[in-house]
Amino acid sequence: MCGIAGCWGKYDEHQISASFESIRHRGPDANGIYKHDDLTLMHHRLSIIDLTELGAQPYHYEHLSMVYNGEVYNFEYVKRELIAEGYSFISRCDTEVIIKAFHKWGVEAVHHFVGMFAIALYDKKENEMYLFRDRFGVKPIYYTTQGGFAFGSELRAVLPFIKNKTLDNNSVFEYFRFGYISEEKTIFKEAKKLMPGYYLKYKDGKARAYCYWDAKLLAAQPTPQLTDEEWQELLHKELIEAFSLRMVSDVPVGIFLSGGIDSSLVSAILQKHYGNINTFTIGFDHERYNEAPYAKKVADYLGTTHTEFTLNTSEAYEVLEKFYDIYDEPYADSSGIPSTIVSKLAAAQGVKVVLSANGGDELFAGYRHYHTTLSYYNKFLSIPVALRKAMHYGTSALYETGLFKRIYNKNTEHRIAVLNELLNVEELGSFYNSFLANQGNLEMKSLLRINGRDTQDTELVTDDMTGLMLYDISHYLPDDLLVKMDRATMYNSIEGREPFLDHRLVKIACQMPIGLKWRDDESKWILKRILAEYIPRELFVRPKMGFSIPIFSWFSTHMDVMFEHYFTKQRIEKTGVFNAGAVLDEYKKYRWNKQNNKEYNIEKMWRMLSFMMWWDKWCEKL
Repeated sequence: MCGIAGCWGKYDEHQISASFESIRHRGPDANGIYKHDDLTLMHHRLSIIDLTELGAQPYHYEHLSMVYNGEVYNFEYVKRELIAEGYSFISRCDTEVIIKAFHKWGVEAVHHFVGMFAIALYDKKENEMYLFRDRFGVKPIYYTTQGGFAFGSELRAVLPFIKNKTLDNNSVFEYFRFGYISEEKTIFKEAKKLMPGYYLKYKDGKARAYCYWDAKLLAAQPTPQLTDEEWQELLHKELIEAFSLRMVSDVPVGIFLSGGIDSSLVSAILQKHYGNINTFTIGFDHERYNEAPYAKKVADYLGTTHTEFTLNTSEAYEVLEKFYDIYDEPYADSSGIPSTIVSKLAAAQGVKVVLSANGGDELFAGYRHYHTTLSYYNKFLSIPVALRKAMHYGTSALYETGLFKRIYNKNTEHRIAVLNELLNVEELGSFYNSFLANQGNLEMKSLLRINGRDTQDTELVTDDMTGLMLYDISHYLPDDLLVKMDRATMYNSIEGREPFLDHRLVKIACQMPIGLKWRDDESKWILKRILAEYIPRELFVRPKMGFSIPIFSWFSTHMDVMFEHYFTKQRIEKTGVFNAGAVLDEYKKYRWNKQNNKEYNIEKMWRMLSFMMWWDKWCEKL
């Protein structure tokens, strides 16, 4: 795991130095810079495999130069393929294997890799640059074509090369709608993300991205005719192989254990096959959110070396104060706070690699809202189109008169507002998109003064639960969950790995009948059957909690001072994003509800606060 950056064009030394320093936290063990004419490649190393200088980057082989972030877990297999083709090796690191794979197979080399990676490859002979991002977007890479070409592991590494930065209103709008920014967009118009499963070619001043892998194509493949038992055996075998590959390391490895299905399965399989596994859990001083007791029961049963930390309000506040040292774009997933703490905990115990369990919900129908969305969607389809449109126009007209505000309470008004928006969509993808966005945040639109629109691709490959899961794999997974994992671990200079995100495992999950994932109103049916081979069912059969935090109670104490600091008319107007009057009115509502112990949608306040914090850190000097 490392940090990479680079540029190709007429950039000055100040820009290059600022980019280089911005990602030092991603690789504290070593660093290197390579320059050739107007080209610069930069690297900060976190040593995981082959700790000697033979793994140092930038790495060169004949006419190729490369910097790389991530791990190719099957590099020993790829090395054997290359040895059979006549190549020899001087190191034990995957970096040498990767560059020689590109030398042999060109861009097709990426199909040989199993792992997570962001790669920048310069071909001196052809005078062209390539960027590659892994299939699921575990490792990030950003770029800009302003003034030439520049790239980096985080947006902060690209910003020094952009002289004139302008907010992308569509990105701002999407942030307030979903809490994150998806696909190739960033908060600034001048910078982009390379999307998961894509590579980019830059030549003669032009950048063009190409898709080399797409999970949605897997759903179109025929489903093997297997019994339940045969599917379970096939999946179990692939889980063991995928999880075991993520243990490749020359440094200590640990696992983030919540006590849920996915992390318990990762821990159980690896404890059985490797033994002496380190597990880490973050708990809360609020029983409703605290999964730590469940995690401890699983750890005790498996016999892992378990470390637990209980996060309280003051510690959360400390992380919140430096939230935008960790993140460089607006980001509203508040579980980034405990993720940062548990990563710090692992690092303090001498662990340099941690395994998470992201992807299990998206691959095996772990979210109940998949079922809820389909249920609502089918009910909406039973209403004739003409009647749906008439209902939509009718409620829209009544909203303009303010009638609902006078007649209904806030909760009822919100439900009608959600209903009104859903009545206006017809395709399942758009319906699901609106359903997710309206989980308590429809009112955000009235607080913004900008004109933006949701630009997410809502096309689904199938109009069923598989289509919804693949949608999340393309959006929510890379742009929320994996952003959180990457930034939380890298801020603490440790490497985060995702055992479920193996493309061979995903292929099996996508071809599997949906009835093996959701059966008898039970999610993750087949995963639970496999987990039951390792631990008793009473240790994991319980309502799903998710990795959420007690944000309302936190805000009700220490964090009110942050509201008072940021929610002033002058600060709000300076952003150019908010309707200041509406925001201040909302702040008054929050304070009144708090003083009178009334229910309030705190998520709205959190998203506004998070954006204001980001603005102060990253935009104040624009």
